Amino acid sequence: MAFLALAFGATVDASAAISKRFGSVSVTCDEGLHCAASVQAANPDKASVFVLQRSPESRARWTVSISTLGVLADRDRPVALSVDNGVDSTLYPGSDYAPFVHPSDYYIVSPSALGRLMLQIQRGHTLRFSFIDITGAAHTDRFPLAGLADALNEIDRQQGRIPGDRRAGPPVGLPEAPDVDVAAHLSAAGVPPRLLELHLASTACEAPDAADLAGAEPLIGQLGETATLYAIPCYRNASGLASRLYLVESGEIGGMSPLVFAGFSDRLGWYGVDVLFGVAYDAASRRLDAEGADDYGCAFRGSWTYTDTAFRLDRLAAATSCGASPSGWKDVYPAP
Repeated sequence: MAFLALAFGATVDASAAISKRFGSVSVTCDEGLHCAASVQAANPDKASVFVLQRSPESRARWTVSISTLGVLADRDRPVALSVDNGVDSTLYPGSDYAPFVHPSDYYIVSPSALGRLMLQIQRGHTLRFSFIDITGAAHTDRFPLAGLADALNEIDRQQGRIPGDRRAGPPVGLPEAPDVDVAAHLSAAGVPPRLLELHLASTACEAPDAADLAGAEPLIGQLGETATLYAIPCYRNASGLASRLYLVESGEIGGMSPLVFAGFSDRLGWYGVDVLFGVAYDAASRRLDAEGADDYGCAFRGSWTYTDTAFRLDRLAAATSCGASPSGWKDVYPAP
C-alpha cells in the first residue's frame, strides 16, 4: 500500500516510513514510532486489509481493524471471525465492532473479543472474516497469518516495549465513521455480479455489451432500508429500450427476485409481463412508471408504488390500437 492510516488518525507515506516484511505481514512505522502490522486478504477479487496498530506511548494498546476496500459491509449486521476454521466468534454491531474514520474501516471494540483474537492469531495460520455487504451479498475474506508473531515482535522492538505485550483495546481519539448514503453507493457500485449472473441466464435478454444496448445503463433505486430495485437493459426494438426488473433484498432472509407486472390488452385481457419499456423510478415516492406490450404489439402504460414487499398497481391504461404508434388510450385500472 502506498499509504497507511494509523490508529491515531494520521496518514503516513509508507515510502518515507520504516517498512519491513515478515512472511505475509508488512510492518510500517512512521518517524514518531506509530506502527502498524498489515495483512492483505488472499482473495483474488478484493484487497481487504487486516491491521494491528499501536501508538508509542507506554500505556497505548493495540487496535484491531479490517478495511473492506472492495465492498462495503452492512454495518447493522453481525460479522464473524474465526482462526484456522475454528468456531466462529460472532461480533455484533455497536457492542463488538464499529466503523471509525471511514465507513469501510471496521474496528473491534469488545475487550473480550479482542483478548480472544489476539491469542488466536499469534498461533494460527489463517484468519477468516465473514460479512454481508449492503446489497445483501455474502463475503468471506481470508488473511494469511504467516509471520504475524515476528511482525508484532518487531513493533515491540521499534517502540522499545516489553516483548510480548499484546493488550488490545478500542481505538482512542478516532472519529466515528460518517453515515453512508446507501442509495448513492448502490448506484455507484452498479449491478451486483450475482444479479448479473441471474440476468444473463435468461435467453430472452441480449448480452450487456451487445451493439443494440450501447450506452444503455441500468436503473438502480432504493425501495426501502433493505430492498433495492434494479432495472437491467434487456433489448431494444421499435418501442424503445426494454428492461428486466429485479428486487434484491438484503434483510435477514435476503434474496434476488425477477419482477413480473400486470399488463392488459383487448386481445389477452390481463396477463403478466417480465420486461418493461421507458422505466422511470422516483425513490422519494417509491413510484415506478413504465410501458409494456403483449405479443401482438398492443401497448399499455402504468404506474406502480412499492409498499413493504411488492409493487402495488395504481393506474393502468391500454392502447385502443396496436402497433408502434397507438392512436389512443383507455383507462383499465382503476375501472372508469
